[in-house]
Amino acid sequence: MTENRIPLLYSSAHSQHAPPVELWNGKLVNYPEVPRRIETIRESLEPSGLVDIHAYDEVVSKDELAIVHDRGMLDYLETMSSGVESFLNDPDNFYETGDQMGVQEYFSPAVFPVRPSMMRIKDSTGGHHGYYCFDMEAPIGKGTWDAALHAASLALKGADMLLAGASPVVYSLCRPPGHHVGPDFFGGYCYINNAALAAKRLTQSGRVALIDVDYHHGNGSQTIFWDNPEVLFGSLHAHPDEEYPFYSGYQDETGGPNAPGANLNYPLRRRSSQTAYLQAFDDLMDKVRAFQPEAIVVSLGFDTYKDDPVAFFNVDEEGYHHMGQGLAGLGLPLLLVQEGGYCVEALGGCAEAVVRGVHRT
Repeated sequence: MTENRIPLLYSSAHSQHAPPVELWNGKLVNYPEVPRRIETIRESLEPSGLVDIHAYDEVVSKDELAIVHDRGMLDYLETMSSGVESFLNDPDNFYETGDQMGVQEYFSPAVFPVRPSMMRIKDSTGGHHGYYCFDMEAPIGKGTWDAALHAASLALKGADMLLAGASPVVYSLCRPPGHHVGPDFFGGYCYINNAALAAKRLTQSGRVALIDVDYHHGNGSQTIFWDNPEVLFGSLHAHPDEEYPFYSGYQDETGGPNAPGANLNYPLRRRSSQTAYLQAFDDLMDKVRAFQPEAIVVSLGFDTYKDDPVAFFNVDEEGYHHMGQGLAGLGLPLLLVQEGGYCVEALGGCAEAVVRGVHRT
């Protein structure tokens, strides 16, 4: 590794997962979580002199993923992904339609279990999908499991590099993202919780702070660490009264009986100013210092960017640089884990602003 450059962990396997469309308010729209997101960041950072790109294609075992995830969910993701083509091409699985549903490439749930009347896990493929997946925004294709497994492996590799003292800062360029994945549920473009896996691994060295700056609340990460006093989960996000995932992220959600105060939510209203956002961020940094962690993991979402097509905050490159400096100011081992961000042409500039902020000379 070149001295002072930040390791940027990357795998081309992410491109195997590329759903073409999603259903949004009754309309088919282009799926915004595209492979180009990651390639844009890599291509921007590569010539910057700030990073060393590490192409990393080893994968971890499901046993390692099961540290924070239900084994049944992991088995389902792998099995469905490997068998999705035969499932989709079986005409008995679909109604007859003019557009021949059997030629589609990705499978999404159609029914979700709610309340006690529907809480039996069915043996059918569709029943399992609706049980584990909580929305229609995480379709499974033949490359989904491999992409998600590589993303999780990048995050765990980054954590291991911090534990080994190989670098004070590591950036794991994960895709698909992961912060909406809980112990036994997935959704919101996410399949495995990359940042949560890294945070759990880093508790080997002591307490850890997991900071989520994605536009959407990290409901999965909150659920995983809700009652874990070793991990402080702090999230800045759009208010759940107004934005996805709606059912979590309120300020009064502060942790379980064994971890009171270890969950910190900063819900912000749509179109909050950058000043308001950074004030909340700085307050969170003070809370992180008081927690006295041994390491920091950041769920790094760029959908807070002022021109993001699916979000409504106003952060710009200057704001991301400020955040990077704030993270560096903690003086702790730091792992950046890529989450959302859908203004593709701006992602490279956003990432570079953060990396310049956290860069330690």
